Amino acid sequence: MIVGLVVVVLLAAVGGVGWFAASQFGLLGGSTTSSTGTSVGGGGGSNEEIPPAADSTEPEVATSVPIPSLGAAIPVGKTPGYIALSPNGRLAYIANRNAGVVTVMDTSVNKVIATIPVQAGPPQYLAFAPDGKRVYVSIFNDQKTINVVGVLDTTSNSITSTIPVGTRPFALAVTPDGSKLYVPNHDSGTVSVIDTATSTLVHDIKVAPNPHWVTFSPDGTKAYTANHESGVVTIINTADDTVLGEVKVQVSPHSLEVAPDNSVVANVNYDSDSVTVIDTNTDQVIATVPVGKKPQDIAWAPDGRFVYVTAVEGDNLTVINAQTWTVTATLPTGDAPTSLAVTPDGKKAYVTNLNSGTLTEVNLTG
Repeated sequence: MIVGLVVVVLLAAVGGVGWFAASQFGLLGGSTTSSTGTSVGGGGGSNEEIPPAADSTEPEVATSVPIPSLGAAIPVGKTPGYIALSPNGRLAYIANRNAGVVTVMDTSVNKVIATIPVQAGPPQYLAFAPDGKRVYVSIFNDQKTINVVGVLDTTSNSITSTIPVGTRPFALAVTPDGSKLYVPNHDSGTVSVIDTATSTLVHDIKVAPNPHWVTFSPDGTKAYTANHESGVVTIINTADDTVLGEVKVQVSPHSLEVAPDNSVVANVNYDSDSVTVIDTNTDQVIATVPVGKKPQDIAWAPDGRFVYVTAVEGDNLTVINAQTWTVTATLPTGDAPTSLAVTPDGKKAYVTNLNSGTLTEVNLTG
């Protein structure tokens, strides 16, 4: 112990380097993160430096290509079911469902830097606030006795509060201005609207059975939900949260995302193995594209040239040309790819592989 104290005193003489080294030797209190990213000691966060989640710099968007290339698999812990990237793309937060933790990865080095225990229950889906200060975590269990949204503070990497919502909250989303959080409650057939300033429930919006996913138009004036059991996409006016209409798609719409230019919204149909494309001006289906088996998630390239789809039973990623609505590539991923996220600059995407405990890195520029 005396030797340890001497090390601390000597290292303190060189300022910040001393603190960092002392923390690595375990001579300071609090929690540290091991080389595997597991939280060690007290608390749920990490003493490794966490990059900022947001900044004021708008990234220069890269040009996407028809056939991306795959990088190496990145270990991120057991049952990674969903990934959300910070507004500046520097951090990936991953919901490790059965493991009961949220894993944090630095995308600049593809290394896990923190593991956050979720005491409230299994973390299922994640959504960043636009300023990067919060991540909202949908939490439910198989018994349907836990149905809450956790508020995760990214400065402390801890969940500071929970908000009760409907049964089985699925893929939630924050409005572009950051003022409201929309939560699709699968078994309740509702979308809960939460005031993010107070973390309180405002009201519920009744939609067709059973909402899996919610996304917004770029200007935030409309919300779209994929209603799995009814085969429709619901359109919501976010000014007063009234339902504007429904668009019939194929069987089991699961997830959806609006194009960067707001021209179309594309959704995956889980039991039809397809993508449906809806014109946002006419609310009419203009294209249907076959993809891999049991597609679960969809994302756009920031330049709007391509759409990417993960197929959980096909173990692949489909690339779709958004001008011709044809498939340009089908790439193998890990075992059971459940979700994907694209960096704001459009250079990379990450795919969660549920059964192999990994992320697949995808180079979208070739």
